[in-house]
Amino acid sequence: INNLTLRVAERKTSQIDHIVINPNGVFVIETKNYSGWIYGQEAQLEWIQILSPRIKNKLYNPVKQNKTHIYHISNMLPESTPIYSVVVFVRGNITHVNANGVYKLGELRGALRLNTGTTLSGEQMEEIYTILSNAKDCSVTNKEHIQNIHAMKQSVSNGICPRCGKKLVLRHGKHGSFMGCSGYPDCKFTKKSI
Repeated sequence: INNLTLRVAERKTSQIDHIVINPNGVFVIETKNYSGWIYGQEAQLEWIQILSPRIKNKLYNPVKQNKTHIYHISNMLPESTPIYSVVVFVRGNITHVNANGVYKLGELRGALRLNTGTTLSGEQMEEIYTILSNAKDCSVTNKEHIQNIHAMKQSVSNGICPRCGKKLVLRHGKHGSFMGCSGYPDCKFTKKSI
């Protein structure tokens, strides 16, 4: 399934680049086509794109972005459905990225063939495909989706979880303080504490 846009709540959408359903499970694929070098760690909220010594841009961590996609998809599918995150950097410029599930384009086929220990039947794959295809909201325009992204960022700034809409609370872990969803463990959204 390509370019799946879901309306997950009023004025809230989620756009998923690709979904592959095979006997190993459901693979939610986020693709990025950034030039330059990408620097990032799995737990960071933002990664850095370096185009030159003077040009550095921040980008939202695509692993976290894809976790939000998976959260919304998992609410639609049968409870035991195996869902996996795959982030693909088309240009392969991820030498300085340290995160699970992040691949170069040439590694994608191998990632989809990983033995996950699960086997979906043809009937299960068809059911998943039907559920996701029927959930696509064709009425959402790109402009509306971008407006929804800006509203989501504002919600996070106001202490609201972008995944489930519950309040973000200050938590303390072995790596310091962070903001986490009050809906934990059902929602595992976190962001670095300011």
